[in-house]
Amino acid sequence: MLYTIIQILLICFFPYLAKQISKSTVSWLSPVVLCYTLGIVLANLSFFSINESIASYFTQGTIVLAIPFLLYSTDLSGWMSDFKSMVLAFLLCVICGIIGTSIAGWYFKGTIGNSWLISGMIAAIFSGGIPNMQAVGMALEAESNTIVLLNAADIFIGGFYLIFLTTIARKLLSFFLKDYLIGKFYLSKENLLISKNITFKDFSIGLGVALAIIGIALGLSFLFYGKLAATFLILTLTTLSIIASRFPFIKALEGTFEVGDYLLLMFCVAVGMMANFENILENGLSLVAFMGLAWAITVLLHWFLCYLFKIDGDTVMIASVAAIYGPVFIGQIASTINNRKLVFPGIALGLLGIALGNYVGIFVAWLMR
Repeated sequence: MLYTIIQILLICFFPYLAKQISKSTVSWLSPVVLCYTLGIVLANLSFFSINESIASYFTQGTIVLAIPFLLYSTDLSGWMSDFKSMVLAFLLCVICGIIGTSIAGWYFKGTIGNSWLISGMIAAIFSGGIPNMQAVGMALEAESNTIVLLNAADIFIGGFYLIFLTTIARKLLSFFLKDYLIGKFYLSKENLLISKNITFKDFSIGLGVALAIIGIALGLSFLFYGKLAATFLILTLTTLSIIASRFPFIKALEGTFEVGDYLLLMFCVAVGMMANFENILENGLSLVAFMGLAWAITVLLHWFLCYLFKIDGDTVMIASVAAIYGPVFIGQIASTINNRKLVFPGIALGLLGIALGNYVGIFVAWLMR
């Protein structure tokens, strides 16, 4: 019981401490790095007992609640100007994922008996994230242990890449990718992510509207599907949040994006707590190598193609996050690169990835087999 209480307190309040530490230390030590690292460290400490059910509830709940808060301040007036290049960057990432996992599957076919299945599951990651990988694994009747090991491997490799994205990625990409533009003009101050304080009144209104939106989305899910359909829930939640953002009294609420960003930091702590590497060190090092090769080929090839197509660095980062992680980390990366304008198209493409990922994964598995 004591460990469970400590776990809940850390998930809820460590993000605040992480923000304070980030402000007073080196710039690369971002809040998401601190939160993600804390969760992983606790998950792998032998003396600290993690309640995985609590961690799972928080990962799901914080995402559902974060989406409305992130989208309240969405400005749709100019997002179409960015959508074309972001769609291209997103599709390039999906294509590179197919290529990368196919090459890795071919390379490991002599050492991993079901490399075709692993290829399909990992390909689903690069067009939607972990939920797609699990769905493809179920569709292909993968053994439960294989799914667990791949989850751990993805958190291990994906965690390092996420830390890279939130630290030095933008500076590195700026050496060969162009700067972000709005039409013919460079990013203006009006579109920067400027932190705002939120009053209790604004928070209460925002929370009330968010809970109403979630309630409607859940009701529609059970009405049409008779169950909680995750993809439908996220799509409906996003759509209703965008509609809500068109009401002046909601758009006028200050600090809502910051609340959504804080919820995502809570998610980082909780998802890190689900990454116990003891099992993968004992049984799945070959899967880590498999995923690492696929990941490296995908990312490097994606950067190269984006360079050829003259796509800017901010768009490349958001598009790759949408493809690899889904809508989960869009707000956090937008905060890292200080660009609120790309939140909506990033989330939209992340949802598209959720829809496409199962098809992509099964296609690659069929192709490799």
